[in-house]
Amino acid sequence: MTEERQERFDALYRSTRAKILAYALRRVPSTEDAADVLAETFTVAWRRLEQAPAGDAALLWLYGIAHNVVRNDGRSRRRRSQLVGRIAQQIPETQWWSVARDEDRLVALMCLARLPRDDREVLMLVAWEGLTPSAIATVLGCSPGAARARIHRARRRLELAIHTAGVEEKHRNDVSTHGSTTPVVDLFTNDVKGERPQ
Repeated sequence: MTEERQERFDALYRSTRAKILAYALRRVPSTEDAADVLAETFTVAWRRLEQAPAGDAALLWLYGIAHNVVRNDGRSRRRRSQLVGRIAQQIPETQWWSVARDEDRLVALMCLARLPRDDREVLMLVAWEGLTPSAIATVLGCSPGAARARIHRARRRLELAIHTAGVEEKHRNDVSTHGSTTPVVDLFTNDVKGERPQ
């Protein structure tokens, strides 16, 4: 029984380690902290191995554990500037973040880092882990409807924060000064705003 348990854990670790590490790197300010999150996540997973679901659901189960580990780790919660640095290094080039210029993307990242922790988490689960509302509900321990509502609220708050930071105003100034501007892709809907006149 002990050998079978060890083999099951080893297989789980090998198949999910990279994704759990990536999850941690995007949420804590240093590789050392990420390693701590990884270690603690799999320590908890070992203790609760009998509760681990089979197949793809095991990854969501581990995300839920890692979420709680990060949430309970107070060492990194106030170091916003370092968090922004980690985000800037780890963020992939996806449609979700296709804004017109690097300066705008940095503003968006800074606004993300300043959101409440729960808002940041649902947006990061969507953008970086690529999870659906149903999967996010599993990670966070809520209903799919509640997950969709949290995603919607978090997106609106981020959009408001970006607007307040002056991203849209800057592009309007570009239009008035130069007569045209590079189209801006909405962070969440992929709708194009401010297209050049034909």
